[in-house]
Amino acid sequence: MFNMLRDAGYYIETLGSPLTCFDASQYGTLLMVDLEDEYFQEEIEKLRDDVINTGLGLAVFAEWYNVDTMVKMRFFDDNTRSWWTPVTGGANIPALNDLLAPFGIAFGDKILNGDFSIDDEQSRYASGTDIVRFPRGGYVHSFPFLDSSESGATQNLLLNSGMNKVDSPILGLLEVGEGRIAVYGDSNCLDSSHMVTNCYRLLRKILDFTGSNIKDPVLFSKSVKQDMPLYEDDNHLSSRRTDVNFSMYSAVLGKDLICRTDSRFEVWGTKGYNLHIRGRNRKLPGYDVIDLGRGLNSTIDTSNSRRPKFTEKNKGDYFGNRYLGLLFWQLDVPELVASQWLVPAVIAITGW
Repeated sequence: MFNMLRDAGYYIETLGSPLTCFDASQYGTLLMVDLEDEYFQEEIEKLRDDVINTGLGLAVFAEWYNVDTMVKMRFFDDNTRSWWTPVTGGANIPALNDLLAPFGIAFGDKILNGDFSIDDEQSRYASGTDIVRFPRGGYVHSFPFLDSSESGATQNLLLNSGMNKVDSPILGLLEVGEGRIAVYGDSNCLDSSHMVTNCYRLLRKILDFTGSNIKDPVLFSKSVKQDMPLYEDDNHLSSRRTDVNFSMYSAVLGKDLICRTDSRFEVWGTKGYNLHIRGRNRKLPGYDVIDLGRGLNSTIDTSNSRRPKFTEKNKGDYFGNRYLGLLFWQLDVPELVASQWLVPAVIAITGW
């Protein structure tokens, strides 16, 4: 995936700090892939503001999460002479649902498997999840899959069908405020270590939408536009395991929100942008002081100006270079792709 995006001319950065530690106005898209940790409340609130008011694009690739299935996966390890059990699923769906709740989006607890085709591209959906909440006016794509979760397998037996496929929503696209959101229930197609078929073509179309508001006619067909919202009650949403102390493995639970050295120098050791911070006037030698209380944009004269709008013919900066935005990847750290120059020194790339 990384090589594909670089070959396409995108800049990518990795963020291992909380979501409060980057300036959204400098990026095109935040790509979150197969994330397994929790989120601080400040992160949830900032992401909402980044998307709705700043215009940040958001693309989420989730994974399966089913408590009954995780419990069944418990096993005794002869090497450690102890019982081992998964602390979360392929992705931490309850945490992702908290993060997406301000947008009216939530994933379910199905474990879906099967082949499908979208825009004449054959793909494999391998242990992905479904979408159970999505706002009215969005675009949702559903396909017939087999549910291999514990509840799905039980239902198949009761129906005496063995292989009962039901249409399940797996891809959703939405415009909200100044930003755009895309959610997809499986990340296997982006992970080269477990890939059956890749979905790079779909990813490119998603990023065209979230970063540049370019709408593919198939993805945005009127036939998949939601006249009514998808909605499941709270008691039907995925729940966290109560028999596992997740704080032992989490970088969030029981920890302090702090920006680490992978973020911009000015926010090292602070809580991030527009939050109560220490070291307000930290700066590198030879560079102007940045007032973090007003956000990073205060360092430039055009701080309050709107981000440039990109078209199909002009999807880059003034020099013709293309940028993607911010990516979260399996390493459980985010990756960033700039929409403008971020640091004083950047390696030049060939114009697109």
